[in-house]
Amino acid sequence: MANASKNRVKVAKKYTKIGVIPILALKKINDYFPVPYNAKAIRANTSNTIKHNNKHFSGMKQPLEELGITKEGYAEYVARNYTEIWTGNKTNSLVLVVRTDASHHMAAIHLFFDKNENFWLVTSVHPEREEDLVRNTQVWFKGIK
Repeated sequence: MANASKNRVKVAKKYTKIGVIPILALKKINDYFPVPYNAKAIRANTSNTIKHNNKHFSGMKQPLEELGITKEGYAEYVARNYTEIWTGNKTNSLVLVVRTDASHHMAAIHLFFDKNENFWLVTSVHPEREEDLVRNTQVWFKGIK
């Protein structure tokens, strides 16, 4: 449990709500780890996320142009447009993915759930490679309307 205290986050004004996870997806996530059904909020500290992920953004000029977004709007874009949810590499974590016909890149954000604060925090942002993603389990897929 020493690791859990390291990952714990505090709700503060610097964390902006940028999206939500639908209740149907939360039900599916509960098959993998327990999450309350009211834990829908996705929050991010965009400036901090960008600072910590500059190495990913340095090679993202083409993917960002193809997706028509800026690095500042990347996390919010994914949080509002994701079509897939995958388990993450760490406990209580997820990867939200956007696949579009406009780009051969998959936009992704990695989330960590803090049960004490009851929200999902964006921990990493970058284009995801298919070979890395398939090591995890697909939890939810937004069907075609």
